[in-house]
Amino acid sequence: MKLVFLALIPLILSIGITPVLSFDFIPEADALKSKGNSLTETGSKKVCGDKLCSKMDSKHPMKHSDMEMHSGSMDIHAMMDRMDKMHEKHQQHMMQSWNSMTVDEQSQMYHKMQKMIEKMESMDMDEHMKMMSSMGEKHGEKKSHGTHMSSIHPEKMRTSAPLPETSMGPQIDYSKGYLVEEIKDGLYWVTDGAYQAMFLTTGQGVIVVDAPPSIGENYLKAIAEVTDEPITHVIYSHTHNDHVGDMSMFPDDAVYIAHQEAADTLEKRNDPNRPIPTITFEDKYTLEVGNQKLELAYYGPMHEPGNIFIYAPNQKVLMLVDVIFPGWTPFKDLAMAQDVPEFLAAHDKVLEYDFDTYIGGHLTRLGTPEDVQIQKEYFQDIQTSAAKANQEISFMTIGQEVGFENLWLVFQIYADTITQQCTDEIVPKWIDKLGGVDLFTYDHCWKISEGQRID
Repeated sequence: MKLVFLALIPLILSIGITPVLSFDFIPEADALKSKGNSLTETGSKKVCGDKLCSKMDSKHPMKHSDMEMHSGSMDIHAMMDRMDKMHEKHQQHMMQSWNSMTVDEQSQMYHKMQKMIEKMESMDMDEHMKMMSSMGEKHGEKKSHGTHMSSIHPEKMRTSAPLPETSMGPQIDYSKGYLVEEIKDGLYWVTDGAYQAMFLTTGQGVIVVDAPPSIGENYLKAIAEVTDEPITHVIYSHTHNDHVGDMSMFPDDAVYIAHQEAADTLEKRNDPNRPIPTITFEDKYTLEVGNQKLELAYYGPMHEPGNIFIYAPNQKVLMLVDVIFPGWTPFKDLAMAQDVPEFLAAHDKVLEYDFDTYIGGHLTRLGTPEDVQIQKEYFQDIQTSAAKANQEISFMTIGQEVGFENLWLVFQIYADTITQQCTDEIVPKWIDKLGGVDLFTYDHCWKISEGQRID
């Protein structure tokens, strides 16, 4: 009975009934481990003390020959190996789940586990076997349509996977609050480690692009570090406050430039911190000041209506904000993109440019064409996985299982099941390539899978 109880634990863990169960909580498991005939691993075999195990329990002898069947051999030692590996995997998962819970959630789960263990300890062998059989059948049914009951939504996570080296950027002096560096020939970037902006010295004045509030007036200090030229032109990459919420700190007589869609949005917002642009354009606009040139272009709402490409041909630097995140997965829901097909199409449009350096507006470092290609492949994988999940998982099957009384519940389970299957396929492939894959892949899978259904 003890071994059956031990064997039952990984099965329970695998279907999500006990996401935080640990062997330390199970007296019978500890007792089994401490007995002289406890199973320990030697190479690929099991030994009981110093002898090969030939029985499962003294009350239930089972010789190796008893396990022979006409269809082949049932190797109990190999089976126990598999169970050990499965249990080790689930122990790792349950402790990650436990660590992500609040103290109250841990307390509730711990008491539930105590009651469940007490109930199981009171069962006899026949009851254990019936329970295992019943749970195995239910698990098979749930697995057939991709349900992952033990998974934790990323928004509940309080820990994260180690970051890959490729996500690391230059060191920032946080007592200073920012880093300013010249990229090439009078073109600079400014960052606080979370946000990025760009400015260009021209010999006749400074052209600035964006003004993230997180950087704030440190932006002005950064410009003053490298030039005494006045700020004469201000460019909106798009309208979102987290990138342009401090535009009013620039001179009132500066020329403010934005796409017409962005200008229309800014006029509706009527925000004094985001002045109305004085120059707008529809498709393309070339700004030439002194010895410098910037080419502005709009190819559609790849993040929001009015977000533009800003290209410095002399320096081969391209800036497009909130689309490509060098070394990282984008923020959740494709960085809050409003149009899924347009966001995905942006990667190919970016790669049409002849650039060496990419400024994405966020996080730790500058990018390269290779970073764009890597993110493109990441999202191609998600598209493939999401399409597969959309084909394999049936709304009607889930509805028949949970009932159709609350259709939003059916759809929630249906969407979560598709999203989780996609996430489970993508994260292991990309966790060592991009930072934050464990945190936001679920959201990207949801956004893309839903986009495939409606777009």
